[in-house]
Amino acid sequence: MEKRSREVYFFTLTGVVIMIFMLSSYTNRELINLNFSLFGFSFGLGLNAMEILIILTAVMVDLGMYHSIKTTMQVPAEQIALHLFLPFAVTLTIGFTLRNIRGGLTGWGLLFIAGVLLYLVLRFEYISCDPSSSLRPLSIVVLDSLCYAVYLLFIIALRANVSRLIITIPAIFILCFVVGMKIYSFHIIHWSIIMVSAVTGAIICFADAGLHYWPVNIVSYGSLMFIWYYTLTNFVIGADRDEPFQKIIRRVMPADILAASIMVYDIIRR
Repeated sequence: MEKRSREVYFFTLTGVVIMIFMLSSYTNRELINLNFSLFGFSFGLGLNAMEILIILTAVMVDLGMYHSIKTTMQVPAEQIALHLFLPFAVTLTIGFTLRNIRGGLTGWGLLFIAGVLLYLVLRFEYISCDPSSSLRPLSIVVLDSLCYAVYLLFIIALRANVSRLIITIPAIFILCFVVGMKIYSFHIIHWSIIMVSAVTGAIICFADAGLHYWPVNIVSYGSLMFIWYYTLTNFVIGADRDEPFQKIIRRVMPADILAASIMVYDIIRR
């Protein structure tokens, strides 16, 4: 009965989110337009009603997720916070992806896929809180994959919209730290998750600083950043488990080869 009620709860929450995104396409009035200076640089921030609504919807999803976990499981508050990252990030990604879709078969298809994706994220996040669940190993695999997908999408979006290193470095560190906390929470046993996530973020920031001014396009940049982050996190997890070097290489090789192939194809095509 409890399992059925959670399914209905997440299905209802997903339906409300999709309905909000459908209705948000009718509002685009600019509500916030700020200009400010920091360390000699000028910045501008503009948000319209639709973008604000998407952000508020992501917050609503997190509140729903928090309520679901808090009222049914004995999970510490700091651990619950880790389970709120992906629902928030996926809701934002879906919202900003769908905002330019205007009806038609493609629009309805994307709405359906977005709804299924969000439901699965909410359901698997909930399952991952329950150590006794037989589906927990599957939920960890799915959530790990989504964490890397969110990292890649954010990296690409940052590269496409921000050109100043002073902004990209802090943003990438925060992204790597939060995503690392989420990934390492499932796998790291002996080391401090906070410390390992911070070191991972610092290393990726150094890599980005070296790559920032290279004449590479978004696809090649995203592929390289994914290879570095995916390889680094897997080596950290393997080292924590005292796994042989060859085993770690075999685990990271398929994804790294795929990303490298995409990068090579993009370079050849140009």
